[in-house]
Amino acid sequence: MKKIVFLAICFSLFTHISWAQTPSIMASVDKTTVPLGQSFNLEVVYQNQEPPQPDSSLLQNDFEVVGVAQGKNIQIINGVKTIEYTRQFRLIPKKKGQLTIPVFTDENGNKTDPITIKVIEPSEISAQGAENGNQFAMVGRVNNNTPYVQQEILYTISLTDSGGLQGREPLFELANDKDWIIRSLGMPEIKPFVKNGKKMREIIFKYAFFPQKSGKLILPAARFEGYALGKPQKRIDPFADLFGDELSATLGMTFADHEPVFLKSAPIEIDVRPIPLENNGNWWLPAQDVLLVDKWENENSQIKVGEALHRTIYLKADGVLDNQLPSINFPETKGLKQYPEKPAMEMKAENGHVTSVMKISNVYIPNATGDIEIPAIEIPWFNVKTKQMETAKLKGRKISVIPNPEIKEAEVMDTVPTPEVQEPVLPKSAAEPQLNKNEPHKLNTHLYLVLMAVGGFALGIILTLLFVRKGNNSAQGHAKSLEKAIISCAKNKDIRGLRDALLDWSKEKFSLSYIKSFNELKEIIKDKDFADELDKINAQLYSDNLDNWDYKVFLNVFEKVNKNTTKKKNAPKILPDLYK
Repeated sequence: MKKIVFLAICFSLFTHISWAQTPSIMASVDKTTVPLGQSFNLEVVYQNQEPPQPDSSLLQNDFEVVGVAQGKNIQIINGVKTIEYTRQFRLIPKKKGQLTIPVFTDENGNKTDPITIKVIEPSEISAQGAENGNQFAMVGRVNNNTPYVQQEILYTISLTDSGGLQGREPLFELANDKDWIIRSLGMPEIKPFVKNGKKMREIIFKYAFFPQKSGKLILPAARFEGYALGKPQKRIDPFADLFGDELSATLGMTFADHEPVFLKSAPIEIDVRPIPLENNGNWWLPAQDVLLVDKWENENSQIKVGEALHRTIYLKADGVLDNQLPSINFPETKGLKQYPEKPAMEMKAENGHVTSVMKISNVYIPNATGDIEIPAIEIPWFNVKTKQMETAKLKGRKISVIPNPEIKEAEVMDTVPTPEVQEPVLPKSAAEPQLNKNEPHKLNTHLYLVLMAVGGFALGIILTLLFVRKGNNSAQGHAKSLEKAIISCAKNKDIRGLRDALLDWSKEKFSLSYIKSFNELKEIIKDKDFADELDKINAQLYSDNLDNWDYKVFLNVFEKVNKNTTKKKNAPKILPDLYK
């Protein structure tokens, strides 16, 4: 009966509605004081008129437009109908100071009032207080504004969160990716603190930047895109008594506050100095510290001719990339044969710096008796702390080589003579071979050469097949180890390690070296469940509570994707993220 009465009332109201025809336009913002790099909302409302096409050109002098949304609302008050078209702009100020949002005009000549925005430094937020809605901020800082070319710059991003912030790791807006090499220095650090009686947290990301040329360079701004998830709320439903709570739920009366958050750090000008003259044309190695050590397998000073003497050298440099390490050359030494191996490289984050290590082994074999001095090895490098050239040294070593009764000295000499091999004498005419009983060995020689050629060809094919098979087995083994790493990181809830392992696994599985982010991985593996799990992993990078993340669900989805996906021949080329 209640519903029938309500519908009758509604019908009566609608038959007495008058339609408002007066158009108007209004503009408002959700904040008038905004920290530099933080976004705010501009809302333009067109009443009783269709809005024009979105045009953000008026705003782009002082603001960056990061999002545009629109909606429509119909209100009936006292029988008067009003239609509102809302256009919402998400803006980020480009500079500090007093900025003015320009006037908007509709087709009827109506104008909005200009709005003044005060843009402050993020450090001034505490002075303004949280009442202005400035819950989040992101600031970038460097430890050195005047580095040398290719010297490590430590860059720290501090993201302040008043609660509920979710999103992905900041991205750098590089205008020219040839100017910088960027490396991550590990997982973000989370520091809780209290400000004005309110619990907050600081999320700290650390990176190493390496300028690749001298002169004035702009260290790029970092951009964060995420959202703030608040507690679920419930709108007031005036019709609950008539229709019950079930209709309220159906109409979406219960909702959660899901506000987009856009943050941006300011770009920083860096004055990069060239290689100093003191380097004197040496390999340029600007480092915090350099360590050069070696290890000999045999410490005896007396060895025999033909005996192998093994030596392993380690070069460790703090604050440099692995490709900045110089080659270690072993000078030729009379009386010694040398067999250096290919160096092995390792690069990692250690003590807040990028640290690179090179390991190289060399085998010395004396081929003459007497006293031999293995020369010293020196690596010049530039100490960025003292701004002076230094030299890392390995002392030389004297050895006494004695005869070896089991090996003749000439057998290991560099100038051991090789026996002459006479070319076989060919007959004068192939049509009339001149053979006699005294020349059977010439036929044997020809046959021997033919057999050697055929055998060599067959051996080459066999070795090629073996190497291909070995390579395939090696690749399969590497893929299996990456799968194990993914499972291990998931079970241990090592989110950063899980992200890196997933990216390495995708590169190996699809042979696509450009995959450096989950967005690119989702473009390759078009699976909704897998994409949802990747988004959850990204969200956990900023969370200090991992209880809500179910690694078992992720592993089930990953197992399905790993089993059902194969390498795609024509995978789309996607621009890579600008950090690793």
